[in-house]
Amino acid sequence: MRVRLSHLLPLILTFGGFLTASESHWSFRPLKNVTVPAQVQTGWARTAIDGFILAKLDHEQLSPQPQADRYTLLRRVSAGLTGLPPTPDQIHAFVHDAQPDAYERMVNRHLNDPQYGVRWARHWLDVARFGESDGILNVNGDKIRKNAWRYRDAVVNAFNMDLPFDQFVRAQLYGPLVENNRDLEALRRFAHLGTHLQDNDNPNDRQFHRLDDMVATTGSAFLGLTFGCARCHDHPVDPMSAKEYYQFTAFFFDQFDELPMSGKRPVDLVIKEPRVLHKGSWSTPGEPVDPGFLQALMNKPASHWRKEGRADLEALGAWMTDTGHGAGMQLARVIVNRLWHHHFGRGLVKTPNDFGKLGGRPSHPELLDWLAARLIDHDWRIKSLQRLILNSAVYRQGAASDDRAVAHDAENKWLWQRRPQRIDAETIRDRLLSVSGRLKTEIGGPSIPIGNYKSSLPEHPDRFRRSIYLQVNRTAKQATLSLFDPPNNEKSFGARSTGSSPDSALFALNSPFSWNLAHHFSKRVQAAAGEAEEKQIRHCYLSALSRPPTAEEVSIGRELLRIGSLLEYCHIILALNEFIYIQ
Repeated sequence: MRVRLSHLLPLILTFGGFLTASESHWSFRPLKNVTVPAQVQTGWARTAIDGFILAKLDHEQLSPQPQADRYTLLRRVSAGLTGLPPTPDQIHAFVHDAQPDAYERMVNRHLNDPQYGVRWARHWLDVARFGESDGILNVNGDKIRKNAWRYRDAVVNAFNMDLPFDQFVRAQLYGPLVENNRDLEALRRFAHLGTHLQDNDNPNDRQFHRLDDMVATTGSAFLGLTFGCARCHDHPVDPMSAKEYYQFTAFFFDQFDELPMSGKRPVDLVIKEPRVLHKGSWSTPGEPVDPGFLQALMNKPASHWRKEGRADLEALGAWMTDTGHGAGMQLARVIVNRLWHHHFGRGLVKTPNDFGKLGGRPSHPELLDWLAARLIDHDWRIKSLQRLILNSAVYRQGAASDDRAVAHDAENKWLWQRRPQRIDAETIRDRLLSVSGRLKTEIGGPSIPIGNYKSSLPEHPDRFRRSIYLQVNRTAKQATLSLFDPPNNEKSFGARSTGSSPDSALFALNSPFSWNLAHHFSKRVQAAAGEAEEKQIRHCYLSALSRPPTAEEVSIGRELLRIGSLLEYCHIILALNEFIYIQ
């Protein structure tokens, strides 16, 4: 059998060794020096982003959509940046703002709103597997961790102050005070947010359960790499060896002292220094290892970051954010993709936590690299990048009904239109409370208990704060949030499932909580609109759906108010599918 030369190219020696997997997989390559494509439809394009989108659409023979109306845009931006609906007064002010920069100023107002940090902290808490209990599944083991909420508050503060993302990362890995700001000190708890095994488990198992959680989460959260797959053997598809995995455990080896006890019985710790474990088991230790980095993302020796006098985790943070010789370019790609995912419902890479060979390939690789480079060039400022994204034409475009385009791109991979997105569990609850006038919007402070695995606490006005402030108990679920696909907080979570279920529909129609909020909503409507039916209908739509009703909806509303009460009508509005979807 003859072998073609092209089949041997990946094996040709170069730089004194074989070509590595990093040179054949897109995510391990340096950022490309990308030229912005010509914006051929200048009447549509608004930013450089649109040039990349138009180039792909032209290649796929698809056309973008015109800009959505102002009602839709305000609802979209408000949901994306703060999670809360605009008030009727805010809607009126924006819709009738005749200045040419009305939209841009509206975006800036939302970026500067303190609720912005609350909204975007929730996204990061999914990635950081934030929980406030140990996650132990025995009767009394899942204890609440005192002051765990301080990490959540530090993340909120970091987003509101627009802390550069590279500093945000280093603060979580090493934890020095950032710009002497004590509000950020708790970021250093990142490594310790994971679950524990039970006290009566073997302490050797407990030790490596925690180390694996720290290493796997660090890889997924910051670099979009499945480090945990290399615990038992060399990674089957990505360029990471088992030895490199255990070199990563060495960074975290002194982060905790595991008691040499199983319950009340003493059990010795077998591994007292970082080592390779054959088949991932502490019972078969191998060679000792020093802290080390991933070869595929470094072009300097480890000593370049592990300088004398520098702590191990400080060195890890330095390598992670080094865009010249370390993992900084990968770090930038990953966070850019997370931002895009939350603004469009799908990332440029559809697997936000996996940039490896088993993950998705980028739909717009040049755009991903261009945005990552821009983030780095603009001091890693998240708000600056979001401002660019939200001002683009592709973000502002409306929905479409085009059978040919749907047949060609049903997933909207090429972004030829704006698809509706179901909002997440916390935002659904927050918006219900906001529209009813019951939401308390103060920021920060201890979490609100939700009960335990035996009995959950019901919704009560004392607990009507934004949902991020509800205690995250790993063996107890808050009643409302549990119906709308909350994340699994035992591991890093990059993309939530979002859909509608029979349980959520029954909740909207029958739960005492939804009826209680509908009652308060009806009182607000009556106070604002008086007894005039059409004014009541219009106020309901503006408050709950951020748009005026159509003539047909007014007619239907009049009929419903004729045969029922304003309370019942408000309840119907809050139960509409449109309430939990953003166009």
